[in-house]
Amino acid sequence: MGEKEINVFFLSVILTVLLLVMAVYFVIISIRRRNILYKREREANAILHKQELLETRQEVQQKLMQNIGSELHDTVGQKLTLTYLQMENTRQLNDIEEIKSRIGAQNDLIQESLNELRSISKMLTTQDFSSFSFVNYVDKELTRINESGLCKTIFTYPANASFDFLDERINLSLVRICQEFIQNSLKHSGGSQLTIDVVLSDKDLKIVCADNGQGINWEKAREYRIGSGSGLQSIERRINNIGAGYRWENNNGTQLHIDLPLNKIGEHEA
Repeated sequence: MGEKEINVFFLSVILTVLLLVMAVYFVIISIRRRNILYKREREANAILHKQELLETRQEVQQKLMQNIGSELHDTVGQKLTLTYLQMENTRQLNDIEEIKSRIGAQNDLIQESLNELRSISKMLTTQDFSSFSFVNYVDKELTRINESGLCKTIFTYPANASFDFLDERINLSLVRICQEFIQNSLKHSGGSQLTIDVVLSDKDLKIVCADNGQGINWEKAREYRIGSGSGLQSIERRINNIGAGYRWENNNGTQLHIDLPLNKIGEHEA
């Protein structure tokens, strides 16, 4: 092999090495860019997750305040007003026995008002979202509606089951989904009964919200879905956000079937 051939050979080797180095360099740059984009995407998702969590938490807190205001006005306020009126009437009496009887009834009303105030105070001071459970909240909400006489409510769930595996975001989202269904039913269905059933298995969490009203007019519902404020759209968006499936049924009322696979819970965490 002559000197010229040797030079060509070494030049070829050098060019090959340079091309390999450049290829490796571009691969490394590409990987770094992908890692940076992935990191930015993760950070953006984390920010979005926090924003959604904050918005949902604020919505639940707002609903809680509305409930407390309603409780104060409809129960405590009315009982204290009734007590005041009875006391005014009692002042006009001369019969000692009748006065004692009236005072006893007034004491009972005052005691009931104090108990309800303690219950409301407990709701305010123990609202810790880190240990928040949608089951407990929905139970209180349906009990309140049932006691108000607006509608008969039924809530069934596995009493001995633990829902600790649900994080704060899913708990709050489930609360808002149930609240939206309840409000839509009370406003539009004309039904006399609301039912929410919760079933927990090894594979999934199933929730069925139902009423015995007139059902959904899907032709009108399609028009309302265009607007971001649509109750149906809000329900479906929240269900999708937690990785659950759903279906609507019209059968002697409206039924919303929600299916949350347990193996997908981690996939939708930030």
